[in-house]
Amino acid sequence: MSWTQTARNFTEQLQQLSDELEIEKLAKKIIEQIYELTEASKRKRALATVSKEIRRIYPNDEIPHPLYFEHTEAKDGKPPIYKHIIFKTLTLTTSDWDELATDGSREEWFKQQQKNTEVIEQPSLDSMTINQLNLDSFTQQTLEQALEHSGMPLDEFIKQAISVYAKTITGKARKHSEDLSNVPTAELLDDAKWTTHPGRASELTKRAIRAIKFYNANRVGENADRWCITQSAIASLTGSRQSTIKKILERYKDDIENHNQRYGLNGYSNRKPGKDISEEIDMAELIPNGVD
Repeated sequence: MSWTQTARNFTEQLQQLSDELEIEKLAKKIIEQIYELTEASKRKRALATVSKEIRRIYPNDEIPHPLYFEHTEAKDGKPPIYKHIIFKTLTLTTSDWDELATDGSREEWFKQQQKNTEVIEQPSLDSMTINQLNLDSFTQQTLEQALEHSGMPLDEFIKQAISVYAKTITGKARKHSEDLSNVPTAELLDDAKWTTHPGRASELTKRAIRAIKFYNANRVGENADRWCITQSAIASLTGSRQSTIKKILERYKDDIENHNQRYGLNGYSNRKPGKDISEEIDMAELIPNGVD
């Protein structure tokens, strides 16, 4: 059979994979096919053909890449060599190397196999030192000062820090999913307890859009008195940052454009000497809550 074409087929399959387990399965499939279809004396050549084709797409390199591993370490001024992870598995068995290798390559392979299967002992939390955390100098100094002030051992401090941060994250996640539609608009605007709520800006933006649309349709009859729905107009009504509002408005882009076009409104429409949209449009009155 032609191992050149087979090698190309395997390489095409490899290019579709990004999961290490799937890559390992493919390597084992290649080895199995070599063993099934090739006699012992020709297995090394068959494997070399497949490996050459793979390296044509995934060449060995001196810098790391996704799905590469460090094959040889930097030594004597020479850089490390990185290979695609398929080569962790894509290799002959010990008996095949014993039979075929006569140039020292067997020993090199054996050393690499030992390295690949070496289990690195991980430090336990109660024996961990600050240096093992690999912190930048500023963070390490801050941690050392905090430990000194707290009087806590490192492991206990880490546990406490994890607990506090985990509660913060889960608390924010819970707030993100909280429905604010029943919170009165006046309260959402003025009550300090809602100021830092992650959903406040989004909810107020939605209500501000509704308020402007209602005002334009029901409270005034002339275009000169209508307000264009813009980022700055929403910011004036809600008190939220324009950078935050800009992202939120993307969700309502079509609705806003349709409304502004219906009345022929644009940015110049909001240039009303002596008038301020926040004084003309009372959000709390027009849209008392977020219930549609």
